[in-house]
Amino acid sequence: MKATDLPRRSRISRPALSSFGSVLLLTVLLAPLLAQPVPAAQVIESDLCIYGGTSGGVIAAVQAARLGKSVVIAEPGRHLGGMTSGGLGATDRGNVASIGGLSREFYRRVGQRYGTAESFTFEPHVAEETFQAMLREVNVPVHFQQRLASVTKQGQRITEIVMENGNLFRAKMFLDTTYEGDLLAAAGVSFTVGREATNTYGEPLNGIRPSTPSHQFAVAVSPYVTPGDTNSGLLPFIQPGDGGRPGEGDERVQAYNFRLCLTQAETNKLPIAPPPDYDAGRYELLGRYIQARVAAGHSLTLGSFMNISVMPNGKTDINNNGAFSTDYIGMNYTYATNAHTARAVLWQEHEDYIRGFLTFLATDARVPALVRTNLQLWGLCRDEFSDTGGWPHQLYVREARRMVSDYVMIQSNCAGTRVALDSVGLASYNMDSHNCQRLVKSGAVTNEGDVQQAPAGPFPISYRSIVPRVGECENLLATFCLSGSHIAFSSCRMEPVFMITSQSAASAAVFAIDDGVAVQDVPYAKLRLQLLADQQVLTWAAAGTSTNGLVIDTEQGVGVTILGSWTTSTSSPGYNGAGYLHDGNAGKGARSVRFTPSLPQAGNYSVALRWTENANRASNVPITLTHAGGVTNLTVNQRSNGGVWFPLGTFYFEAGSAGNLLLENTGTDGFVIADATLWQPQQAPPPPTVEVIASDSVAAEDGPNPAVFAIVRSAAATNALTVAYTLSGTATPGEDFTATSGSLVIPPGQLVASVTILPSQDTLAEADETVTLTLATNAAYQLGAYTNASAIVHDGGFGVWATGQFTTAELADPNVSGPDADPDDDGIANLLEFFHGSEPKLTNFAPALRWVSDTNGWNLDWQRSPAAAGLFLRVEESANLTDWFPAPFSAQAPQVREEPPWQPLRFALGNPMTNHAQTFYRVAVSTTALPLVTNDAHFFFSFDASPDGSNAFQGNVTANNGFYGVPTVTRTGTALSDTGGATNFTDFTGVIWSGSGGAATPGHSLGLNNGSANNSFSVTFSTLGLRQVRLRLDIRSAAQAGGVAPTEFTSFTYDVGGGPQPVSAVGLSLIGDNFFHEWAADLSSLAAIDNQPRVTLTWTIKNLAASPAESFRVDNLQVTASPRSTGP
Repeated sequence: MKATDLPRRSRISRPALSSFGSVLLLTVLLAPLLAQPVPAAQVIESDLCIYGGTSGGVIAAVQAARLGKSVVIAEPGRHLGGMTSGGLGATDRGNVASIGGLSREFYRRVGQRYGTAESFTFEPHVAEETFQAMLREVNVPVHFQQRLASVTKQGQRITEIVMENGNLFRAKMFLDTTYEGDLLAAAGVSFTVGREATNTYGEPLNGIRPSTPSHQFAVAVSPYVTPGDTNSGLLPFIQPGDGGRPGEGDERVQAYNFRLCLTQAETNKLPIAPPPDYDAGRYELLGRYIQARVAAGHSLTLGSFMNISVMPNGKTDINNNGAFSTDYIGMNYTYATNAHTARAVLWQEHEDYIRGFLTFLATDARVPALVRTNLQLWGLCRDEFSDTGGWPHQLYVREARRMVSDYVMIQSNCAGTRVALDSVGLASYNMDSHNCQRLVKSGAVTNEGDVQQAPAGPFPISYRSIVPRVGECENLLATFCLSGSHIAFSSCRMEPVFMITSQSAASAAVFAIDDGVAVQDVPYAKLRLQLLADQQVLTWAAAGTSTNGLVIDTEQGVGVTILGSWTTSTSSPGYNGAGYLHDGNAGKGARSVRFTPSLPQAGNYSVALRWTENANRASNVPITLTHAGGVTNLTVNQRSNGGVWFPLGTFYFEAGSAGNLLLENTGTDGFVIADATLWQPQQAPPPPTVEVIASDSVAAEDGPNPAVFAIVRSAAATNALTVAYTLSGTATPGEDFTATSGSLVIPPGQLVASVTILPSQDTLAEADETVTLTLATNAAYQLGAYTNASAIVHDGGFGVWATGQFTTAELADPNVSGPDADPDDDGIANLLEFFHGSEPKLTNFAPALRWVSDTNGWNLDWQRSPAAAGLFLRVEESANLTDWFPAPFSAQAPQVREEPPWQPLRFALGNPMTNHAQTFYRVAVSTTALPLVTNDAHFFFSFDASPDGSNAFQGNVTANNGFYGVPTVTRTGTALSDTGGATNFTDFTGVIWSGSGGAATPGHSLGLNNGSANNSFSVTFSTLGLRQVRLRLDIRSAAQAGGVAPTEFTSFTYDVGGGPQPVSAVGLSLIGDNFFHEWAADLSSLAAIDNQPRVTLTWTIKNLAASPAESFRVDNLQVTASPRSTGP
């Protein structure tokens, strides 16, 4: 993120000595803001114009802005986030491990709103507010209600797009992130609508379906107005005709609906009104279907007619379920290519249909009483979709146009038999097509088109599928309406994937701008480095990969010994071969599978096991490996890491069949899966290839905001890799930016590590400078094509402004050009002149603070020049104009509007000080940050480890002022303990604990029990305005008879957004006994974590033995920090 782009929503300020704003009395009431006239048509120019403020559009904008480009979003509607904020709170996530980059960051940010590490279920307003916050951080403007009218091209390049209101957007690059593909179509890019025939791309699941078993009528229902009378006509919601021949293509589109957010909370519930002119007769088909099912003895509940996913705070995400539900089947065929006005008609018809459907279920006598009364308990949410009466602001356009480019994603991509080598991300959800038509077959109603088929595993999406064909348009990318067949698109269309492809597209657009090339000519090797640096997941071990080892599958007769009764299954994806075995969660201790390889030669072999994961799997499957060195006992957790070759370790084996792997179900706590093993000979690998890219190529003194170089190795390895580099350029280390060490360690198991260039803050007027990182040669690695990268260090906003205002001689005299100088003697220091965009050498008046009330209380209004968005602000209050104190924290994050040439600011004060007759306010402006107090007291927050049920700990937080936001503690591990009394531990003097005050008040522990693997603890918090972070814990490390307690951490890392980095020069030794001891980490010299909006500290513990038992406990945790500097 660029400091020059950051609004001051979460920043804290230190004022220059004479840089205070106006002072107001509490009793003074100024006139309210004047209503703004309707603006005339505008010309908006940027590097990148994104059409569509959907989830993908927001993510693309954030990515491009973080890479230093000017970005604008043109959104046809009035909201951000598309379906993710439009009611789809039950995320279609597929394999979570395949979700990376900003898409994963979004779900983690949402999780922080609920006190968890991440959350894939959420309320609509939380999603939209999260998107808004991400855009505010990078200062991306959004222009709402911009409906595309036309596109202007010169040759193969779009030069401008024009909206129906006359606004004109010009840019170097354009992204279509709409659900409909309007921009790509208007730009003359090839597209299709509907389903291809099965023989078009050789796809058995495409085209008209020969049968549709899911979401189908469970009993026969007559489709005619008069039952059985073909001459009486069809009931509503049934399409005429025979539906076409199976396997043929057509222009039918899978059904749309709205995803409803409902509640039963009386104080928050709005009634679900019927549509205008509601006619129960239109739902005769539903009534007959209900009657037929009741007559057949079916037990019906509300869930028989809709999928009710529970969201936080007692809300829902309602989706289609069954033969007749919220999907408006067959009524959207023209939507993709309709004009906006015709779409609005279809949009309203979908709403009316669903309102009528719900009204029928709630009121019709044929509906079972249980269903009617249950539905009547629900209502729309008063606090969601307030401008549309609680109804979602987004129609669920599951599919519309699909681009046809030089690479079309098809079913074989999903099956893993065709692999895109230019991956921009992974899709992993089912091939999921809803029904396309409802018609008559054999005298009864039937639905057609639903497909629910799991892919073989997460599969790569080709870069060529998000750019047009060569020769059509060279500065446009499309990420939702990507190039895919109907059936492949039905997996790629999910919201996490939409965000993934959109981030990748934004990076490609930035490279196309920088290199002056068409989007089709962006070097994929360079793009890949950026995507990896952004923590994107590009490949999957199971996707089309081959091995040089020996695979033994349970389907084979040779090398497999099966004892007991096992069941063959294919219900969960990710298996090797044709299926897998499971023990039925029965016969514990009596069922096993032994895999015995016939190895061609003696040597070291890595052994891996494969299974399919599910929540009902066993977390403690015992594995016994017999090798030349003896016997090794292991335990695996089959609730995670499914669909991959899970490494068990490397062992020495003799040639032949002396070694084996035994999988048993003894003592297991769920279904045990036996699928396949992989035995790979280990040879000395070639040295890794190392390359570098500037993953954040623009730094700025304002903030300061760093540049980041990402160093990427060719493959993750179990060992760390030290990479040497040199820095050059016009910026001077130690003077213009914090000097770095010249070497960096890529931690074990990671591909990427980062070098951060943190500019030095000053108010000097100096030109932009450059930093170039060049990789040095070393025997431990080989260099790839990208051996150097460069970044720009922007001068601070004040310095740039001063250069344009003062002569060379004046710039050399701080009494004239310095931030505190007042050369025109008008009482306004230069820093405030810059803030307001006024002339420093002409007498003028600064815009006054204005006192405004609204329904939320009192506010201060001010305005600034957009160029000063990198400055820090702080609101202070006083009762006597002598003693000043920070205003409440809510006042420190102003609302920012865009009204060129100004940015109006509104500071929400709430209720002013009530214990004084009068209150005064002032706003401080500063080039550097300062926390909300004016002394150098150490701030702290402390945790007692009381759990909240989701392995996150934030309920009992004790803190004084200084830390922004609610910090979160999380842990991972396969054997977690929620509580455990601490009987003896060190109390932190002077700290008031909540729930655990010392040995006299035993509290809870963040416990890792015996047999726990993948163990870590993390604390995530903000250090905005803070420095000198220190960490203190009460810990114990215990072993029972014969065991050895952990005596050190496996790793200790920090992450400020560029991926985990090792913390060096911190003692990690622990005391291995059953008593609590204090452990401290002094991070005060780690400047990289100072003044950061988000810091995650993670300490990892070794896997704990099950027998002899080992355990590890963390009880109290305290983080302290200091202000970045003293007060005014």
